[in-house]
Amino acid sequence: MFHQRLTLLAIEEEVTPDVRRDLMECGIQLIPFEIEKGAFHSEADGWLLTKSRDMKTWGEMAQEAAVSPGLLLVYGEEIPYGWTESVTDRGSSLGSWEVVRMALLSEKEKALVGGKPDGEWLRMVCRLLARYQRVSLVCSIREVDEILRQLPMYLSWKERFYLELGERCDQEGISLQTVSRALGMDKRIGQGWLYPNRLDQAPLCRWIEREGKLAMEKANVHRVVLWGSAIMWNQMDTSWLTGKEVCLLSQEEKQIPNEVFTEYWQCEQWQKALQNADLLVIGTADDIIRELPLKELVHSMKQANVVDACACFPVQETQNVLQSYRAIGEKTNVWE
Repeated sequence: MFHQRLTLLAIEEEVTPDVRRDLMECGIQLIPFEIEKGAFHSEADGWLLTKSRDMKTWGEMAQEAAVSPGLLLVYGEEIPYGWTESVTDRGSSLGSWEVVRMALLSEKEKALVGGKPDGEWLRMVCRLLARYQRVSLVCSIREVDEILRQLPMYLSWKERFYLELGERCDQEGISLQTVSRALGMDKRIGQGWLYPNRLDQAPLCRWIEREGKLAMEKANVHRVVLWGSAIMWNQMDTSWLTGKEVCLLSQEEKQIPNEVFTEYWQCEQWQKALQNADLLVIGTADDIIRELPLKELVHSMKQANVVDACACFPVQETQNVLQSYRAIGEKTNVWE
């Protein structure tokens, strides 16, 4: 009989809200294994693993027979390469458990599903994904791992290409935004090129440092607001901010560690952060900054100087509203 929904046991503290939401939207409900053992556990179809360190816990629970053998769903990008296949290679130790490797791609609209081609639970997962409007690519577990390993490498390479193209556009006095949009008309290339989940922030940080220094040479800057992820600012050389009042503005769920930026003021409210600011530096963009009207931004700041590594605003509009605006490959109205 086809399951309308799968129920999997998970270590509640280890499953992030994003993962929980993504799986729920695919018809997969999670319950924590700690509470009400016995009858409550009998409702579960199997077990969810999102991190390799949870493997020991799953093994202990499986041996205790708290969960009847069923599906072991290994989900997400944080699983080490080859780890899931090493689990399946154990063979007899798994008993009748079936291992399925799964990951979501393309803004969570498509799924990679790896496992045995004739696996009952693999087919069940694919039918469930189809019911929730997710297209599945069925392949081997090793192929899922290889795809997840290569994808960020490719996206990082693509971003480096556009950063170099931006330098060329600056030299020629043309717009990277226009050039990249035209290139993206070819479906093999696509429109998006910034990669927010990059591990190496160095190339983008170097651009920010260079443009931030130039902004301070051309404008009387006392107060700087850094809008974006703490991961980026932690990798950036902040010597160019020496002597300035700096505010860190982040919409992340996790607080920025105080020991990392001891001299900077941290704020979660953009209105308060931008008050009396002379320079706004956008390192990573969230929905607030992308939807913020430029006139409201100007009204909030003392001087409307913006260094934007995420191309949040239309260049023509910034020319009419902002005092100065610098985006990658957009050297049209900078510090003139």
